[in-house]
Amino acid sequence: MEVENSGDKAEEKPVATKKKIKIQVTKKVKEQLLTMDRKQRKAFLRQLKAQKNPHSDRAMECKLLWEKIRSKKTSAQDRDECVSKLFGLVKGFAAKLIYAHDTCRVFECLLALKRPGITAAIFDELTPEIVRMTKSKYAHFFVLRMLKYGTKDQRATIIRAFRGHAVSLMRIVYAAEVLECAYNDFANAQQRFDIVSEFYGKQFVMFQSDTPRTLDEIVAEEPSKKKLIIQHLEEQIFTLVDKTTVRLSLCHRLLKDYICHCDTDQRTNLIDSLKDRIPELVHTPDGAYVAMKCIWNANAKDRKLIVKNFKDLTGKVAMEHYGHRVLMAVFDSVDDTVLINKYITSELSNEMSKLILDTWGEKVIHYIVHPRDGRGMPKEEIELLKEGDSNPFSKKEKKDRYAEIYRHICEGLYTYVAANMESLIFDQNRSKFIAASLETTSTYDLFDRQVPAEMRKQCNEAIAEIAKQEFIPMDSQRLHLIEHPAGHFLLMAAL
Repeated sequence: MEVENSGDKAEEKPVATKKKIKIQVTKKVKEQLLTMDRKQRKAFLRQLKAQKNPHSDRAMECKLLWEKIRSKKTSAQDRDECVSKLFGLVKGFAAKLIYAHDTCRVFECLLALKRPGITAAIFDELTPEIVRMTKSKYAHFFVLRMLKYGTKDQRATIIRAFRGHAVSLMRIVYAAEVLECAYNDFANAQQRFDIVSEFYGKQFVMFQSDTPRTLDEIVAEEPSKKKLIIQHLEEQIFTLVDKTTVRLSLCHRLLKDYICHCDTDQRTNLIDSLKDRIPELVHTPDGAYVAMKCIWNANAKDRKLIVKNFKDLTGKVAMEHYGHRVLMAVFDSVDDTVLINKYITSELSNEMSKLILDTWGEKVIHYIVHPRDGRGMPKEEIELLKEGDSNPFSKKEKKDRYAEIYRHICEGLYTYVAANMESLIFDQNRSKFIAASLETTSTYDLFDRQVPAEMRKQCNEAIAEIAKQEFIPMDSQRLHLIEHPAGHFLLMAAL
């Protein structure tokens, strides 16, 4: 039961009330409290609270000093005195105070002051607590701050402390965030391998390798270990995909290792677990590759669900450094173009103004107009997309699939181009794309791409209006279309 230390009379001014003391007590203690007056009850409750938390008085003093340090009204001299007092209070008691929701902020405050002596002393005292703090709802913020603002040696100490605990840390949401920060932002190649290899099995923890290796290299050197490694990965991965940890780059690395080496049945089970969460994978190179593998190897039913999950996210994914590749994989593989046009292409049309001006978004539109075109994407990306060409679930001819997607985006694309021709034609990168989108079909095209006559007419009229402007040789304001290095290129392509 719960007893509150409240007055006998109702408070008339609730705005000025003090925070009530709440503490769990037995029925016998409650009966004892009911025989006391207000002052006795208040003192008794404070005594009970002190017994439950012997450091409550110290914590209260720390919080009062913390408030003074934070206040803008506190002078520099008074702040220095408060900092010294606060450090004196927490020294030797850091491990007792760091785990509470309020006093953990006191330590964050001391770190934020950036006083090397204080930071080093607190860190040294809490070093044995690193793993436990990382798993704590509140104390993990201290570890995060030390990773971000600590010295190189302090970061190395934290990462060393994680050795042998990576698997257990990854299963706790708070701890996984800290491990992700260490892995993604601060760990070197060897430290990253040490973290990842823990998920391959306990033998990789016990017999640490001094040379970082990929799973491909490990399997090539020791094929007998593959089955056991995949088994360990499977045990860990399926505990992560249902949590928010699925969006972390470390999880994406593990998923990539697994999906590249598992058998067909295991891959099918993984796709079944990930099909609702594909958009959460696309922001890292490993995650985007896993998403592409899922699309290539999913059956028609699962592909429909994957496409539907891009609803309201297509524009954002198209402008992702790695996510845009996932949309290209959809265009290459999914036969249901009606579904693609409903959930993906329509959204791309609605956000055409953003996509054309974005480096990655423009690549997606270019791919719809010219699939596998070396002018719009690097050779490595084309080779990557070719991996999905032999998948067993795509039945429709590629030329038919590409044509149906292209026809749906024509209106949005060419309407935008015609309306914004003047700003696009003088931009070097955009003008190349506009020229490519207006050119006639060649033998290099993968489908019979035709610009609708009415839309081509609108674009040509827009170019003509720009060309009609007065020609002033070497105009300092802006070169005429026929002199401009980007503009004359598009004009020649149009002619």
